[in-house]
Amino acid sequence: MTAISSLSSPITAPARSPSPVSPRSEAPPVQRTPPSTIVKLSPEGLSASASGRAVLRWESAAQDGLSALMASNMASRSVAGRFDGLGAALLGQFRGDAANVSQSVQLAPAGAPSSPYGIAAAMPAMHGFGEDRMSLTIVTKTGVEVTLGLDNQEDGLALRMNASGELSEAERGALAGLAAAFQEAIDGMTQEPPSVRLEGLTQFNSAVLASVDLRAAIKQRTDPEGTQSLHFKADHAGRTVSLDGPSGSASVRVDTGNLSNLGSADQQARALANHLKQIDQAAGRGRADAGLMSMFKEAFSALNSNVGAVQARPGVAVAGKWELAAEDHAVLSGLADFSASVSQASGAINPMRPTEMDSFAYDLSQSTSIGGRSQGERTVSQQQKSELNASFHTPSVPGTTLRLGYDRESQNYDYHQIKDAASSDVDLAYSDGHLVKATLNQSATQSARVMSYIMGDLVSDTVTPGQQSLQRDLLAVLAPYLSGQTGLNEQQKDDQRQQLWSSLGEQVLLKGYP
Repeated sequence: MTAISSLSSPITAPARSPSPVSPRSEAPPVQRTPPSTIVKLSPEGLSASASGRAVLRWESAAQDGLSALMASNMASRSVAGRFDGLGAALLGQFRGDAANVSQSVQLAPAGAPSSPYGIAAAMPAMHGFGEDRMSLTIVTKTGVEVTLGLDNQEDGLALRMNASGELSEAERGALAGLAAAFQEAIDGMTQEPPSVRLEGLTQFNSAVLASVDLRAAIKQRTDPEGTQSLHFKADHAGRTVSLDGPSGSASVRVDTGNLSNLGSADQQARALANHLKQIDQAAGRGRADAGLMSMFKEAFSALNSNVGAVQARPGVAVAGKWELAAEDHAVLSGLADFSASVSQASGAINPMRPTEMDSFAYDLSQSTSIGGRSQGERTVSQQQKSELNASFHTPSVPGTTLRLGYDRESQNYDYHQIKDAASSDVDLAYSDGHLVKATLNQSATQSARVMSYIMGDLVSDTVTPGQQSLQRDLLAVLAPYLSGQTGLNEQQKDDQRQQLWSSLGEQVLLKGYP
């Protein structure tokens, strides 16, 4: 591929025009990211660069830091290089007085006349029409909507930012505070392979901002080509992310509208680590695409991080539910309720048996119900569950290469079908303020079917089942510590109680492969 490094020196920002942005609005320097996805130049762009001096067409002749950064980034051959620092620089404008910004730049066709200032007449705006697009919409608590957009195509680059109303100093500070997080999300989506980096955006100032909405569509310059898209939204009710690309799709939703079942930071970290382990085990068992599963895990981790912690307020209702006691939290996962799924793009790789699909689908969820007439009559139940469905081909002789074709000699392989499911259910009930029921029910089932073919003939069809189950009455375990009948002093009882609750917290977590 032809490089365009020769453009780096001669490309300059527009030389003259009053700046629409105050000097104090420029963002701090942003660390440059290494090139990733390659951007191909059109014949016109290559011709323009052949002389060593490219003619640029600008939407606006404004002379400012953003235009200078765009001019510099136009020398890059990668999407990551084109967007390098632009997201942070845009939001950084809110450190000053800027609110509305619009600029685009394109390489002019060969032979295009330049102006005395080294620019050509602006071409039609490319906002929203780039091959690579990133947009961020933020709504403040006062209802002001702030939109940002970045567009890239082989010969051009554009950015835009608009605020629908006046912004307070607090709102400007909250917006500028997301500059690094926005850039981190951009850098992740434009690297090769793509990465989901949303943790920073989940930490927006909810006292000032109502919602954050990020959308991305990045062209994957692979063979065949495709587009990797992402949509993330966070508000007071929840966090959601959806992914779609050549390798498959994924979605995660976390309910942040009712956090009465949320545990401590340590408890949340332990549960999150357990779920990530379950995902890894399912991915290995079902031969999932590594890149897709990496993005799924990143999205799942980000949305389940920085959720917050419930403050102990015994007897006070939270979102219409009764506040939970320490022993209630001890037998719950500690995470906010969620649902997550990932589905790999299916493919028929055996031309002689096109119904044999290679596929992978995994679902994971948690739901919690808190009811009862009063605090002393409350009921608590939590269900965690997962399901795996996968199918794939392997060579009949380990270590050899699978080459399935129309000839019988190529039809030596094993076809696998995996069906697994797991659940972990906890149920608590109180009467007159006393715990009268505490049960744990867990189950895990596995099924692996393998059909073996030699020279295209089915020679064996085996199914290997697996099943594990556990039913446990937790009341007997909790009762001595609830009644105080342990024969220990207060400190000893508290120490043993904490050890017990920590142990129970481990036991109630979902285990798909115990």
